[in-house]
Amino acid sequence: MSISKTFTFTVSIAAMIFMSCADTANAQTASADFRKVVEKRLLDKQQKLENICPVDTNIVARRVFKDYGAMFIAVDDVKYPSKCVFATEDEVLSFQSGVRSKTAVINNVSVTLQEESFNALEKARAEAIKAGLNITPRGGSASKRSFADTARIWNSRFEPGLKHWIAQKRISAADAEKARRMDIIDQVAQVMEWEKDRLWFSTRFNYSIFSSVAAPGTSQHLSMIALDVTQFADKRVRAILNKHGWFQTIIDDTPHFTYLGRKEKDLPKYGLRPETKDGFTFWIPNFDR
Repeated sequence: MSISKTFTFTVSIAAMIFMSCADTANAQTASADFRKVVEKRLLDKQQKLENICPVDTNIVARRVFKDYGAMFIAVDDVKYPSKCVFATEDEVLSFQSGVRSKTAVINNVSVTLQEESFNALEKARAEAIKAGLNITPRGGSASKRSFADTARIWNSRFEPGLKHWIAQKRISAADAEKARRMDIIDQVAQVMEWEKDRLWFSTRFNYSIFSSVAAPGTSQHLSMIALDVTQFADKRVRAILNKHGWFQTIIDDTPHFTYLGRKEKDLPKYGLRPETKDGFTFWIPNFDR
């Protein structure tokens, strides 16, 4: 074999090895199908996804599963919600009363979380303080919320959004009033339809309402495994929270951390995939709307 042929052959083999290694690395880091992971976890507990979050028949449930569903892959000591969309305050209270929780005042704010997530937060705070940092709640409703809390926060975007788009003559006063009178699920579905036409309901009317607030009855805060953190912009704080199982799981809601109790390297096998935006890494469900 000539020198040139030998060189070509060697390069070809090297390329094949490189491609094989790359494929192996990609396979190792590829995220599992989120829906399949959740369905298997539920089946192990003799439950069905359609009874908890009917993603195939309800567009609101499908959106909630995609945006907030990370909570369904938390460690077994965490209790996930019996419904991804609670319809009333009584349903929320029924769930919350059946969960072991802990409460403490942190930086003059009462924080209530599921016991496992609270214990992890305490460990993260201790490590942060030892490093000269701090982890504190951002606002009075940074942890546990009621159904009324989620409705109030939703309306703080929904009402200004209606007024803005009425003034822009993009929504009629009659359609706005009709939306106000809808049941929550129908109202959320209507907002989703408007946002398809880029009629955004965020604070500045330039992106989706769901990037900063959850629909009433859908927030992870209702399940007491979410915390809004004051120091979210400090990457050292984020690293400590990640180490103790707390992750950012909702794109654009940067102060919001969800307790999953998992190691970051294991999140892909539970169906979460990393998405980086503006320097923040969000772990979101690998699920196609």
